[in-house]
Amino acid sequence: MYVWGLEKMARPGGNPDFGKKYRFDYGREEPLSEQVKVLMHPKVKQQLKNLADQKKCTVPDIIRAAIDQYLELENEQTLHAS
Repeated sequence: MYVWGLEKMARPGGNPDFGKKYRFDYGREEPLSEQVKVLMHPKVKQQLKNLADQKKCTVPDIIRAAIDQYLELENEQTLHAS
């Protein structure tokens, strides 16, 4: 039985090295595995997109940097308060 397109498939079982040998490196020490959903006004989202375009990065990169700064500030204030 002929199924159109199947003659071009690579290996029937897939690539056994996928995810081990062929892994994309994002340049981070620790992988990102958790997600947080944020609801915001469309204007704020557009401002973030514009800022990301200006800085040649992504919106998630900007949000991660802002969260890191906030947490550092909170940690400093906690250390000084004790």
